[in-house]
Amino acid sequence: MKSLILAVCAAATLFAQPAAQPAWTADAKVASVAVGQAPNSSSFGSHVYFAGQPTEADFAAYAKLGVKTVVNLRTPAEMERVSFDEANTAKAAGLKYMNVPVGSSLPLDGELAKIYEELNKAGNEKVLLHCASSNRVGMIWSLYRNSQHGVPAEQALAEGKTAGLKSPALEKLARDKLGVKP
Repeated sequence: MKSLILAVCAAATLFAQPAAQPAWTADAKVASVAVGQAPNSSSFGSHVYFAGQPTEADFAAYAKLGVKTVVNLRTPAEMERVSFDEANTAKAAGLKYMNVPVGSSLPLDGELAKIYEELNKAGNEKVLLHCASSNRVGMIWSLYRNSQHGVPAEQALAEGKTAGLKSPALEKLARDKLGVKP
């Protein structure tokens, strides 16, 4: 029963009418920013950072920027190829760490709700959202901005592309979810 209630709450959060854009999003844009050796680094204003796989040292650099939470979109199979324990490295840098694996398909609504919950805290606690290359990051950012902030689908998709969405297959998934024709 408890899991049913949690699933209903997650779905209600995910599909609720988007709130007005929070103050921390005012005039913010996605722009490139160099942080350590993390590939494809960018940020949305100074509250949300996007990247491909950070190095071990990069987590301390993100912490110095005020990041409090890391949301890793990489799958367990991908993480087996990383040469360090990312969760422990993030925690050692003082960062909250969560892994919500996103593969080549859209995450389930409950998984999206977990990611959105962390991103919704960005006004108070800066967030790093990363995957291997920032491709999935861009897809998730597009969906987030549209569903949570009411940003028009085309604008949300453009932000996602700037944040790293390059894969035609992932762009199609985002377009389908956003209801945007190619």
